[in-house]
Amino acid sequence: MKFIFKYGVIILMLATTVSLAQTYTSSGSTSGIKNIESAAAQQTFIASQASTSTNITNSSLNNAIYIEQVGNYNSSIANTISDKSRIQLFQRGNNNEIQLNIASKNIFENVYQLGYNNSFLDLSLTGNAFHTATVIQRGTNQNLIWTGTNSISDSMLITMQGKKQTVFVRNFKR
Repeated sequence: MKFIFKYGVIILMLATTVSLAQTYTSSGSTSGIKNIESAAAQQTFIASQASTSTNITNSSLNNAIYIEQVGNYNSSIANTISDKSRIQLFQRGNNNEIQLNIASKNIFENVYQLGYNNSFLDLSLTGNAFHTATVIQRGTNQNLIWTGTNSISDSMLITMQGKKQTVFVRNFKR
């Protein structure tokens, strides 16, 4: 009888421990891609990214490209000709691609890719005085092709969200 009681108590303790160990509750946290939901949050995110790069004390630095990549198989190619530039490229996810071929006196460009298989191509070789752009791609298989620069596209903010979208932005001067 003592033998059965001892093993019964041991089995009861093990069963209780195992059953308590399997009670997992979700913390309710969402992924970082979903945290940027509103336009105000996007602007705050962009401003916080821009303010971190302006703390550079070297005054002789007129052209700067900042690239931050989190994930696998992301690529960034930037060919620029400018007197002054500040380009920030942020990629979080996998298989994202950014290609910049820009000729302008002043270049200020921010590109954020949050997701998978996104691509951004900027071909602006007209040599204008200013080239400014902010692009946010959230989702999968987003494609944006931007060519040229004009007064309408100055300080343009393009936000793409969802799946399998392609946008062409063609800027011409008359």
